[in-house]
Amino acid sequence: MAAVAMGIAAIAVVVIARVTGVDAVGRAFGDIHPYWIALIAGAELATYPAYILAYRSIAQVHGHPPIALPVVARVVVAGFGPFALGGGFGIDKETLCALHEDERSARVRVLALGTLEWAVLAPLACVVAIILLIQGADVMPSLLWPWALSVPLGFGFGLWASAGGRAERLSRFRGKRREWLAQPLEGVGVLHTLIRHPRQYFGAWLGTTLYWAADIAAFYGALRTFGLEPGPGTAIIAYATGYAATRRSLPLGGAGITEVLMTYSLYWVRLPLAPALAAVLAYRVFNLLVVAAPALVAHRQLQPMLDEARTSHTSGSDGSETGLQSDGLAAYRGPSVLAEAPAEVQQSPSASGST
Repeated sequence: MAAVAMGIAAIAVVVIARVTGVDAVGRAFGDIHPYWIALIAGAELATYPAYILAYRSIAQVHGHPPIALPVVARVVVAGFGPFALGGGFGIDKETLCALHEDERSARVRVLALGTLEWAVLAPLACVVAIILLIQGADVMPSLLWPWALSVPLGFGFGLWASAGGRAERLSRFRGKRREWLAQPLEGVGVLHTLIRHPRQYFGAWLGTTLYWAADIAAFYGALRTFGLEPGPGTAIIAYATGYAATRRSLPLGGAGITEVLMTYSLYWVRLPLAPALAAVLAYRVFNLLVVAAPALVAHRQLQPMLDEARTSHTSGSDGSETGLQSDGLAAYRGPSVLAEAPAEVQQSPSASGST
């Protein structure tokens, strides 16, 4: 699947290159400022500890015990790999379900993770779009107005719909609960918890903010590598538009889709298409191609841990040992804290029926 993802990304690049003109793209590669490549590499490396921090914090929502850093690190690195048809969020769901034996809570926390990503990036893009509109910047207005208007309306509606028992009422049609609507609303509803308890979930906010800052820095480094010098606001709008969905939430690491969207988002902010394609290619080399090998290794190491977690749940069903307390898994997680947690904490709100 990783090879398929690389092939899809390569086809997307070739198609854009043919539309742009192969000669023009070749000339773009003839004007490289290689010292900016260090920024791409360093910033992309910084995205991983930042995302680990956010992931570990979100995983504790619903009263679940913290997951050990070695496990979280493997999950995060594997999730950025270009081989999962369900994207990195599919790996996240599988992992959280195996560790905590709570499929519904796992799905809601994965949705909450995606919501948190956009709860940080979208308001930033909204503010930047408003500033660019006021300044009369040379950016397509049709690119800026959706950010300026839809973000506050969308988040306002999402927070309203997911508050209190409203999510439960909205997800019922003709007396039947629609899970396809209920669970996304619960995922958005986790934002209420993160907002009400900023100290407890400080890692989620800080990690997500640092992740976006590092990845945008890598993107900016790629632009400067090929002589493009957009203002910070222009770069942020192009980046946010190119990531209509994050690479962790898209199948195969967003192969193909991301290359097209990011290249044309740069063109829409009035940057020349040929060097824009070259810059996106350089950026994707570091966050798609280079990460493939460590992601595969992390995924291979993760699978025995998940299998052992499932086995420990099964063996713990007779009361002799609780899930996640087997000696083998403890070596990965560190000392289990589940046995010491109060009963009301061990049971997630989703399992007990409360939100």
